Amino acid sequence: MNNDTSIGVRGLSLLFPRGKRPEVAAIRALAEKDGSFSVSHDSEDRLRESVQALAEPAGDNQRRWVELLINGLTFDLTGVGNGPARAGPDCAYRFDIPDDLDLNGLEAVSLYPGPHLAGGERIEPVVQTMTRLAARLCSLESLVAVVWHPARSCMGPNYFTQIVSNWTKGGVFPARGFVGLGMSPDGGMQSEGAAFFVGQEVRVEPELADDQAVAAKIAARLIDFLIENGPLAKADEIVGPEARKLRIAPSANQRFVRVWGGG
Repeated sequence: MNNDTSIGVRGLSLLFPRGKRPEVAAIRALAEKDGSFSVSHDSEDRLRESVQALAEPAGDNQRRWVELLINGLTFDLTGVGNGPARAGPDCAYRFDIPDDLDLNGLEAVSLYPGPHLAGGERIEPVVQTMTRLAARLCSLESLVAVVWHPARSCMGPNYFTQIVSNWTKGGVFPARGFVGLGMSPDGGMQSEGAAFFVGQEVRVEPELADDQAVAAKIAARLIDFLIENGPLAKADEIVGPEARKLRIAPSANQRFVRVWGGG
């Protein structure tokens, strides 16, 4: 899948087959049926007003977007309709996506916090509201996958809806989906996407990463710890899976939280 760096890391994308992106009418119909959100602005309305004022024909090179209102917050949904398409963002980690499913050639409809939320994109209530809205949009016809930009993670629509529903109803943070885990050249395991929420990534040292399934559980436990307590400033100990003691410490540059077996 081609990476479009203009998409950025603060939102998410819904991926559709070529030519199957939803029209604004479909978004409006879903909003009316769902009842939890509404279309509060349509870029085509503004374009039409400008064109009428200038008595000029409208061009067809405008990427159409709509503003969606939910719980008093607005989010911009871009790439809807039959205007210019944007390739889907890079996808490094798959969750409930078949290995043989080719994601190349899919077209992205992307959701971002509105301008009034600038600077607050990482605040948990904002993220939860945006992902709850995205889960509502998962009912759109022909949707193939959801990509969470900060982690470059690609999720099946049902999987995404389930983890968001659990999280927004008071469940645990959905690390398997909102954070990716990969192996580093030295045999350690490192996260991608945790820093969006807590300012630091997680690194499971090689001594604990021989078994990747175990290492993933340790990483998830540490991510939960950071979500609950915030960035780590000094060395500490936590209890990991199966009541195992783990030593944790920030890296020299503070970008990672490293974890080893307890003494």
